[in-house]
Amino acid sequence: MEELYQDPDGFSKEQADKTGGVSVIAGFFTSQLTRGFFLRGEYGAAYHQMRSGAKITGTGVQLYYTTVDYGVSYDLKDVEHDWGTAGFNNTVFDKVNNDWIKQILWAQREYNLMPESSRSTLDNLFMYLLRGLKAYAYQRATDLYDKVPYIETGSAGGLDGDKAVYLGQEEIYPKLIEELKEIDDFLEDLSLTDGEQATFSNQDVIFNGDIYKWRKYINSLRLRCAMNVSERLPELTSSVISDLSGKPLLSEYNDVAGLADIAIVEPYRIQVELGITRAFRERADECRAPKKFLEDVMDCKPIEKSIELNGQTLYYFEGDNFETGVHEGIVDPRVAYIFSKDILGRYLGAETSWDDGTDPNSYYSKVMRGYYINDPVLTDPSVHYFAYGKNKQDTIRLSDEAIGDLSKREPFLLSAMRERASKYQDINWTIGTDDNLISEYNVVPQYNFDLRYPTIHAVEVELLLAEAAVRGFGTVGGSARDHYKRAIELSCQYWYELNSSNNYSKSSTPSFPSNMDDSRIERDKVSTMYDAGMYAEKKAQEFDSMSEQEKVKAIFDQLHLHYNFLNFETPYTAARRLIKYLGYNPSGTYEVFKWKERMTYPGGIQASDPENWAIISAHNDPDIPVWLTGRSTKWRNVLE
Repeated sequence: MEELYQDPDGFSKEQADKTGGVSVIAGFFTSQLTRGFFLRGEYGAAYHQMRSGAKITGTGVQLYYTTVDYGVSYDLKDVEHDWGTAGFNNTVFDKVNNDWIKQILWAQREYNLMPESSRSTLDNLFMYLLRGLKAYAYQRATDLYDKVPYIETGSAGGLDGDKAVYLGQEEIYPKLIEELKEIDDFLEDLSLTDGEQATFSNQDVIFNGDIYKWRKYINSLRLRCAMNVSERLPELTSSVISDLSGKPLLSEYNDVAGLADIAIVEPYRIQVELGITRAFRERADECRAPKKFLEDVMDCKPIEKSIELNGQTLYYFEGDNFETGVHEGIVDPRVAYIFSKDILGRYLGAETSWDDGTDPNSYYSKVMRGYYINDPVLTDPSVHYFAYGKNKQDTIRLSDEAIGDLSKREPFLLSAMRERASKYQDINWTIGTDDNLISEYNVVPQYNFDLRYPTIHAVEVELLLAEAAVRGFGTVGGSARDHYKRAIELSCQYWYELNSSNNYSKSSTPSFPSNMDDSRIERDKVSTMYDAGMYAEKKAQEFDSMSEQEKVKAIFDQLHLHYNFLNFETPYTAARRLIKYLGYNPSGTYEVFKWKERMTYPGGIQASDPENWAIISAHNDPDIPVWLTGRSTKWRNVLE
C-alpha cells in the first residue's frame, strides 16, 4: 500500500513547466476529470455493470433467465462465480485505489510543498475541487464495499509514506458531507479575475469554468450523501436538508455531471474499443425492455383480447395504448424516447419473474400469441407454415403432427415463438435489428456519442428532495409533489433531447454498428416531443393519493427508470437502503438470482496487505448488508 500512486499518468510537472505558467495542480485537476469510468463511461466497466448488474436490478431483461424455453433451470444462481465476477466486483475498488485518486494525491503533494503565501487563488480553487472529486470517488466506493482504504484530506497518501486506512460508511460519510459543505462555502465566496477565469475555463472540461455549476454539483453530491445515510443518521440528513435551503442544486434537464466519451477518446476508437457503446453492442441480451418500466411505471398498457379456440379461452396482446395515451397525457412520453417497438409495433416488454411454460395465458405467452393468433395457419388445413416479420421473411413450418391436426397448431406455434425469442433467434444476439419479438431499448440515445455520462443528474436531485419531504427530513424549494412532478418533466426532456439530437449514422465516425438495421435506426429516432407536463401532472395526482411508503416506491421507480443502464450504482444503492423502510425490495429482481448486498474485494488483498485483510475479511461476503442499509439481515427473494 505504501508504494501506491508512484506512477501518475496524468499531467506532470515537466509538462506544466512547458505550458507557460499553468500550475501543475491545474493539470492534475484536468487529468482527474478525464479518468475512465469516473465522470464518463468506459467499455469494460459498463459491460460488466450491464451484464451482472442487470441480474440484480432487472434493468434490462435477459429472457433466458426468465423463461423455461432456453433451457436454463429454475434454481438459485448468483453473480459471484462466473468469468465476469472480477470485472463486476473489482472495478470501482481498483479505480478508487489507483486512477481515481493518484492525480488528487500528486496535486495535494505539490500543494503541500508550496509555501502558503505562494499559493494562488487558482491553486486553492483547483485543490478544493479536487477534494470534492475525492469525496465523489469515496462515495461511490463506500456505497459498494462499505470499508475502503481511505486517505484523509490534506494527505498525499503513499507519496509521503502515509498508508491508507480502511474506514467504513459510518466513519466516511460524515467526513464527506462536512468537506462538501466546506467546498461550497469556499466557492460561494470566490471571485476570479478575468485572467483567472480564462485559465479555469480552459482547464475545466466538465462545466467550462462555471463556478455556479460546480456549486450545484457539490451541493447535489452532499444531498445524495445525506439521503444515503438517512436510515442510520436521520438527524444529519435533516441538518443537511435544512442547510441546503437556498443553495444551488442541479435543477435543469442538461445539468449533468459527466463527460462524453468523444470528448476524450479518438472517435475511430470509441465504437470498436473503448466507448460505452461497445458495451451496449456486446450486451444485446440485456436490452430487452422490462415490463416493470413500460407498463408498471410508464403506464404503457397492453391491449388484451381473447379468442375461443379448441375449447379454450386464449388471451393475447393485440397492441398497446401508447398512441392514444401519450396524446391524452396518460402514457409516459419516454416510452418512445427510451424504448423501441417490436415487429408488430407494440411496446411490450418482459417480466423478471419465472415463466415455466405451463400457463398458456402467462404474460410472455400473451405477447408471443399476438403474432399468429389471427393468422390463417390456425384454421386453414392447406397452410403449413407461419410467416412473420417486416417482409414475412421469418417462417415457422408446422410439425407433421400439427399439419394433420388443427388443434395441435396453436400450442405448437406458441412453443416455437417463445423459443425463438428466448433463444434470441429473432435478433441473433444483436441490438438494433428490425426483427425483435419483444420491445427493446431504443438504440438512438444509446448510440449518441455526445452523451455525457450522468454520474449525477438533476432528476436524481429532484427525486431525493421529494423523498426527503415525504419522509419528514425537511423540504427545499417545494413539496414532495412538486419535486416528483418536476423530476418526470426533466427526465422526459433529457431523454427526448438525447434521442432527437443524435446526428450520427452508420457512415459517420464513430458510427452505428454495421449490423444494425437502417429502418430500425430511423424508426427509433423521435420527431415529436410529447407534452411531458400533462403526463407529469397525471402522475402527481396519483402521487397525492398514495401512502408515504407508496410515494417512496414511486420515487425509486422514477430513479431506476431514468438512469437505467447509464448509472447502475445509484439505483442499486437506493434499493438497498430502502428495503428497511419499505419492508420489501423495490428493485426489479430476478427470481433465479440471489440478491447481492455488496461487492466483494479483489482476492489479491489477502497476500498484499494481510493486516487490513484481517479487518475486512469477515465482511467480504455478498450476503452481508452494508452499514447504510440499517439492516443486519440479507433480503431474500423467492428462491432463497
